[in-house]
Amino acid sequence: IMQLKENNKLKLISFLIAILLFISVNENFKNFSVLGNSDNKSTAWVTEVPLEAEYDKDKLYVVGIPNTVSVKLSGSLAKVQKESVARHFKVKLNLKNAQIGDDQKVKLEIEGLESGLEGTVEPGTITISIREKVTREFKVTPTVKKERLLIGYEIEKLSVNNETVKISGDIDSINRIHEVRAESATRTKLSKNTKEEAKLVAYDSNYNKIEDIQIEPGSTVMSIELKSLEKEVPLEVNTIGKLPTGYDLISVTADVSKVTIRAENQETLDRITKMLVDVDLSDVKEETEERSNLKIYSKEDLRVATDTPIVKVTIKVRKK
Repeated sequence: IMQLKENNKLKLISFLIAILLFISVNENFKNFSVLGNSDNKSTAWVTEVPLEAEYDKDKLYVVGIPNTVSVKLSGSLAKVQKESVARHFKVKLNLKNAQIGDDQKVKLEIEGLESGLEGTVEPGTITISIREKVTREFKVTPTVKKERLLIGYEIEKLSVNNETVKISGDIDSINRIHEVRAESATRTKLSKNTKEEAKLVAYDSNYNKIEDIQIEPGSTVMSIELKSLEKEVPLEVNTIGKLPTGYDLISVTADVSKVTIRAENQETLDRITKMLVDVDLSDVKEETEERSNLKIYSKEDLRVATDTPIVKVTIKVRKK
């Protein structure tokens, strides 16, 4: 009886191990695209296969062709695995005899598959529009977002390596182009002259992006030259309140007499003639007092930046 119980235990343990191995193997197979079946055939999905379209690219413009497709391969395990890696086959779209017109359904074909392999393209059929190709040259307008400018700087000059670009597309899309902009994706704040790569984007008159076109080149280098909006102004100490009874004021002096300020535009900069710092005399308790970390400001209450945002003020008094 003891031996029977031990045999049952061993069988149970063996059964549990078998289950764990089965689960483990199946989990690992999830990471493979190649699967076998009872007919000794395997299938595999090969993704991101480039689609080669054959047509007169100088005269025709085709809308709706995907860049890549997926292909399902079927055959023996060895051949499927080999071709999944080697990718000797090609997916082509033959439009050599195509006619101009919208919403045409066309089939995709696989070429170069090894004997014994079958292939299915996904999608197998696509809808395209074939139009007469037009190419025109457009002026490039470099642009920089104002929010990138630090206070005290404005753009003095923008220039691009490619002052004009050639854009191809159907006649309707080309006629819609109102402006071609060079736009930088960089968000870094600007406080010095710099050069950046900029993408070229075409817009219609409502500044909607026009997509179904080809821009050559697709990007350019933009040079940004800045102008500094700054000047030096005097700093004055503005006294508040009266000295305690029995004291006369000898002097109130800041540790700097002038500060450099920067503004958002020239008009704001021109309006500011001096900067101020407040000192309250009503709580002076010694003959010589120093007040530190006092903020300076403009009496016009305009947004400015300064190289000296805080100052120290020395107050000298004497007893009557």
